[in-house]
Amino acid sequence: MKRTNILLFIIGVAAMSGISDIYAQQVLQSGTVIRNAEISRHRDSVTVSMQMDVTDTRIKSGGSLILAPRLSGADGKGSAYVPPVELMGRKRRIYLQRNPETAYTSDEMYRVIEKKRKEKQLVEYTVTMPYASWMEHSRLQIVEDLCGCGKVESGNLNELAQADLSFRPRLAYVVPEAEPVKARELSGKAFLDFRVNRTEIDPSYRQNPVELKRILASIDTVKNDRDFTVTEITIKGYASPEGSYAVNKRLAEGRTEALKKYIVDRYGFDKSVIRVESEPENWQGLVEYVSASSLSDKEQILDFIENGPSDIDQKEKQMRTKFPASYSVLLNDCYPGLRRTDYRIDYVIRRFRLEEAKALVKTAPQRLSLEEMFAVAQTYEPGSEDFNQVFDVAVRMYPNDETANINAANALLEQGRAEEALKYLDKVKDSSPEAANARGVAYILLKDYEKAGRYIGKALEGHLEEAAHNMEFLK
Repeated sequence: MKRTNILLFIIGVAAMSGISDIYAQQVLQSGTVIRNAEISRHRDSVTVSMQMDVTDTRIKSGGSLILAPRLSGADGKGSAYVPPVELMGRKRRIYLQRNPETAYTSDEMYRVIEKKRKEKQLVEYTVTMPYASWMEHSRLQIVEDLCGCGKVESGNLNELAQADLSFRPRLAYVVPEAEPVKARELSGKAFLDFRVNRTEIDPSYRQNPVELKRILASIDTVKNDRDFTVTEITIKGYASPEGSYAVNKRLAEGRTEALKKYIVDRYGFDKSVIRVESEPENWQGLVEYVSASSLSDKEQILDFIENGPSDIDQKEKQMRTKFPASYSVLLNDCYPGLRRTDYRIDYVIRRFRLEEAKALVKTAPQRLSLEEMFAVAQTYEPGSEDFNQVFDVAVRMYPNDETANINAANALLEQGRAEEALKYLDKVKDSSPEAANARGVAYILLKDYEKAGRYIGKALEGHLEEAAHNMEFLK
């Protein structure tokens, strides 16, 4: 059998043999002692290292021993050639010197050494190879060919080390600030119809049944929920610009007060709970409509509104004269929408116990504060599906909150989803160590080590403990 075939045979046998326990030091059948076997990763390379102590290795003078390490992936998912070490007796060395064609070539072996009697002999074994994903949970084994002839007996396979090479970042989640009062609001717009020059509400007039129903439904949503307490209802009424300012002022105020009375009579609220405001002529709404319109003279109309007469009544009268065609369109299509009522319901939500909050995260997360969601997340294993889901929900409920975005990015980084995490971090202007650490981890996962080092360095400047672990990987 040729030497190259012997090596392949040895490695093949290793895959089929049994596995022994793993020890920090192992004595092989030949008497060879293996110490400090380790599989380590540095960025995109993997190093296999160990110390082979062959001082007490038993070998005949004419014999040869091959120690063949093997790196194999979990469940047979990949393997790598790791060069073996040959130990030979004195007579064997002399034979190979006379018959060099039968010896291993230098590129086949890690080292070929002659066994010396009564002399301490150590082989510091180190081999580096490109990283591959199958190596993350690979096993380091060693096979003994006790005769150097390719015959490997049962029990001559030894398990040396189990790798865990996947980069496990350390991430710094940010505890949200406490929200002493969970104040929320619900707002909307209604377009109530009033008879000409009147301020009384007729619930059956034109579209009023629909518009009143919209307002009442909003109030009912809050008032009928035992978790909510209404603190204030604000009503602001607007009138359109046509007619005199004095009349419009009276109508806007009167119609707003009429809606307040309607709500008080229906729900029995204390009048102090409802605050009313009014705007006699809704010029801002007119400007917004004209700006978005396709009117041919809209730029001239906008300039006139901005720079025309300061007297409101004169401005409206002259606009009607200067832009008759467009004014007719505005009167029919725009002005009815300017006569509206804006309403806002301010309320507070009670605080929830932890078990309540755990259920609400899945059913009604809008009732929870970020602080409450964070407390729920702490009850789950970091990186678990439930843990990640809480932070995903939190950032959807609070999309512009920097703490929510940092934590959501961290949860994605736990899963190795760096590009998605960076999208959340793009929303974070915060230069905190936690944000810098998250950005650094993202770039580690994307193998952009220059950017990663820059951001992890910033996190270290902030004395962030997690950053020190991540920097070790970069070093």
